[in-house]
Amino acid sequence: MTVAAAAVVLAAYAVFLGFNVGAVAGGSDSSGYMNHAKLIASGHLHVQPRIVPTLSVASAPPYLYVPLGFRPASNGNGLVPTYPSGFPLFVVALKSVVGWRHAGDLAILLNSLAGLVATYALGRILGLGRRWSALGAVIVATSPLYLFMSLQAMSDVPSLFWTTAAVLAALKSREHAAWALAAGAAVAMDVLLRPTNVLAFVPLAIALGASPRRWVAFLLGGLPGAAFFALHSHAAYGSFAATGYGNSSSQFMAAYVPGTLRHYGKWLPVLFTPLAVAFLALPWVRSAAPRARVLLVSWVVLYAAFYSSYECTHETWWYLRFLLPAAPALVVGSLLALQAALRRAPAYADPCRSAAALVALIALVVGFAGTWTHRLYVLGIGRDELRYGLVTDWMKAHVPEDAVCLSMQATGALLYYTKFTFIRWDVLDKENIKGVDAALRASKRPIYAVLFPFEVNESGALDKRMPGHWTEVGKVEGVTLWRRDLGPSQP
Repeated sequence: MTVAAAAVVLAAYAVFLGFNVGAVAGGSDSSGYMNHAKLIASGHLHVQPRIVPTLSVASAPPYLYVPLGFRPASNGNGLVPTYPSGFPLFVVALKSVVGWRHAGDLAILLNSLAGLVATYALGRILGLGRRWSALGAVIVATSPLYLFMSLQAMSDVPSLFWTTAAVLAALKSREHAAWALAAGAAVAMDVLLRPTNVLAFVPLAIALGASPRRWVAFLLGGLPGAAFFALHSHAAYGSFAATGYGNSSSQFMAAYVPGTLRHYGKWLPVLFTPLAVAFLALPWVRSAAPRARVLLVSWVVLYAAFYSSYECTHETWWYLRFLLPAAPALVVGSLLALQAALRRAPAYADPCRSAAALVALIALVVGFAGTWTHRLYVLGIGRDELRYGLVTDWMKAHVPEDAVCLSMQATGALLYYTKFTFIRWDVLDKENIKGVDAALRASKRPIYAVLFPFEVNESGALDKRMPGHWTEVGKVEGVTLWRRDLGPSQP
């Protein structure tokens, strides 16, 4: 494929993403990143909760005023973001280009395109032919998981690019030591995106080798990013090494490993085509350089092993997003094994020697991925995320400015798009509802609720958490809006 043809394909892919993307302040993760971006742009990392004057933070139930994506600051100074600063930094950098409403869209789109280029480059530098490398980029581009995470404000696709970019730069540093500076800068960005991307240090070390000169340049390249991480952490969390996640060790248990390994076996061939199974043969592919084999295997195994004990990974297919930073290694390793196997095949069956074979294989990959993309409702995620902005637009037009909004799923979007005061229904129970109810009545402020279907049907936000006479006053893309009519207080 020529450079011009590749540029046309990438442009078409960008247009496709542009028609489907919804990288806005939505649920917990996406609103957390977008609200964090606004804080960074303001020069402050603490935000004061919006409260009902008759119910102070001290007398309210814990987390009543805390939106998704935030937690109370350890020093008592308001609220701080939960999620890392990497993706928010991209949003801040791009908001002057397209504004706050679309900065997330542009950030995820650029990282998605860059991830495909990096996958192709990884294949080339580790011994794949041009055609096989292009196939690798196609596998990643059409992966239901990659598409799913390329249509919302999340850090997984950017992590894929920056991890791969760091390894590429480290490999190039063997030709010119100055590339080690770029490797250090890239991995620093990678850790800002997600602290667990320190896992990339193992394949990076293999790529850099033992040269002290390269390691010094690598450390110097990463120094600015490390300094920002430390200063940001100290300002937000009171410690140079802390993250917004806090101590999450309890979320990792050996008991999850067997189920997660079965989950890998079921879903990785679906999300990256059955060709991914060939990765298992990579350690025995002698035509691939030993360093390449060790690098790719360590890269994939480290991420897969680390997240195998995480409580979420086995729950559903899209939780394999945690493995996306290692996806280029999985795909390139698989194709190295297939490239070696097909060298002894007839020329018409080898994509390296037959354009017809390449076209046929790409057609099979695209067809397989397209089928699963449809089955998994992948392209609907952007539209689903856009609901949050539509809901808040409706509220600003129809709900009094002094209203108190009962919510949970939409609290991050309410913080980002509106000035409404909100309270979390999910922290209300029999022990605290009377005090909250009395304070709301004393405030004499209108009370509304913005609830997603699961909050009404499954969680009983209105019936169980704040009973009363509720009237549905609006519905936007399946999200219902309610007004509470204040009758006698509940017993």
